[in-house]
Amino acid sequence: MFRKKKVCSVCGYRFTPKKEEVYTAEEPRAFVEALTTPPTRFSATDCPRCGCQIPLAVRVPRVTVPDLIERDDEEESEVAEGEDKEHCGDLQEE
Repeated sequence: MFRKKKVCSVCGYRFTPKKEEVYTAEEPRAFVEALTTPPTRFSATDCPRCGCQIPLAVRVPRVTVPDLIERDDEEESEVAEGEDKEHCGDLQEE
């Protein structure tokens, strides 16, 4: 999964993380932050030599985009009432 070697900041050991050893961790927060901000989650693995936690990548929550709102205003048009829709294209051809 990972091609790049990671270096432990504590003991300096270089290793390639394995997919089976990667897990999701969450940063501890204060009580007020727990009520107001979403948790910061990240992928992490443990150093094989000393056992300390090494963060690999921050996991950002998915954004859900609402569906477009369909309007039922068929009466409303971009063409003025006195003009025909067929004649609008004639002006562009000249």
